[in-house]
Amino acid sequence: MNERTEARAALKSMLATLDRFDAVVEDAVTISDSAIAVVHTGRQNRALFVFAKLIAHCLSVMAIFEKYQGSPEGETLLDHFSVATLGRAIIDASLMTKYISEPSLTANEWDLRRQILYLHDLTTRKRFLTAIELAGQPRDTSFFENYAAAKEKLKSKIEDLSAKLGYEPERAEKFNNGQLVFIDGSRGAAREAGWNVDVFEFQQSYLSNWVHSYPVSFMRVDEQEISFSNPSHYQFSLCETVLETSIGYLDDVNARMRLFTGSAEADPVGPFE
Repeated sequence: MNERTEARAALKSMLATLDRFDAVVEDAVTISDSAIAVVHTGRQNRALFVFAKLIAHCLSVMAIFEKYQGSPEGETLLDHFSVATLGRAIIDASLMTKYISEPSLTANEWDLRRQILYLHDLTTRKRFLTAIELAGQPRDTSFFENYAAAKEKLKSKIEDLSAKLGYEPERAEKFNNGQLVFIDGSRGAAREAGWNVDVFEFQQSYLSNWVHSYPVSFMRVDEQEISFSNPSHYQFSLCETVLETSIGYLDDVNARMRLFTGSAEADPVGPFE
């Protein structure tokens, strides 16, 4: 079987998977739309926003395929680079949506997660605002005037909640470093989500090569017969892999959000500021 024959077979398979992807995305949009104008808790609203971000990534993937399918033969561009990059973003948004919406959390457990997220946001803003100031931009005076007090307030809340929840002081100290996003790391969050942690880690680390333009994403372009006008078997296969991966994560998140939204009562923690 020559390359073009293999490519046609791979294209047919990819398009069949794309149809399934479209259906799962449509389901997600329906769930998201049904939450509009409904009163939700703060936790639900945060989960819904990340869910909307997840849907936006999926719609961007669909737009890439629509552009490809709408172009004349020989003038097509199947941007597998961006499909892979968005695939990684889909995994990350799926993880955060499930992390925020975890139904087993108590009020204190959710509050601790929330304060850690606030702290990460604060310290990250400090890093890039410091960098842009060093690059010659005006100082964000209001931010830096309040930074130290805001950080100490968050750290105090984290220490208090950690003590209430029985965490050792050494663990609480790690919660307060400003670098932590998930309380048990991304592997812990994936495990809590009910995912196969090894598969998750492979998918996340593999697709990160396209996010960062690392060697895996470009060192074998000749061998893979990458073409911007006539996509190769490899390009179709990579895209199908991303679509299949995304279907699994999005379908799982859809199931969670269908149960977690629709009314404030669907959040086990209840109203929380």
